[in-house]
Amino acid sequence: MSASDRWQTVHPSQFAHEQEALEVLRGGLPNQSPFRAWSNFEFIADDGSINEVDALVVSTDRLYLIEIKSWRGEDGGNQTYWTVHTPAGERTYENPLLLANRKAKKLKSLLARQDAFKKAPVPFIQAAVFLSSKECAIQLDEIAGQYVYARPGWPAGIRPDLGSQR
Repeated sequence: MSASDRWQTVHPSQFAHEQEALEVLRGGLPNQSPFRAWSNFEFIADDGSINEVDALVVSTDRLYLIEIKSWRGEDGGNQTYWTVHTPAGERTYENPLLLANRKAKKLKSLLARQDAFKKAPVPFIQAAVFLSSKECAIQLDEIAGQYVYARPGWPAGIRPDLGSQR
């Protein structure tokens, strides 16, 4: 099976920055079993909410639900809120890992009801955030920075990059 067969784009991204981030993820996907990925899909959860998934990756021990953020500027904050500082000002957001974690729980619940998982449990779905911009400075402490990854090539020791999780 080729690397391209391991990655399924459900819907192409409308945004150049997101498509570029997905290509970075795709380039880092190992070309071996069991690794597979799906990008840009939506699902309707049991509560009726519509949830968009940027990428879902099967690894050796779990699934990763990856939320892509292409924010430029200095990203800092805590476990609850992040603030992105740019020359034009600042914006505050809920920690995107919390959003990804809620989606992961909803997806796991949905998958658990499928026939494919009647005889085997749904694997653990780990929420993760990929800060994909080359113009991003990440200033998160050890707790707020858990499961937050930078692009491959970031200076060593500053933030784990995507390749460090294989």
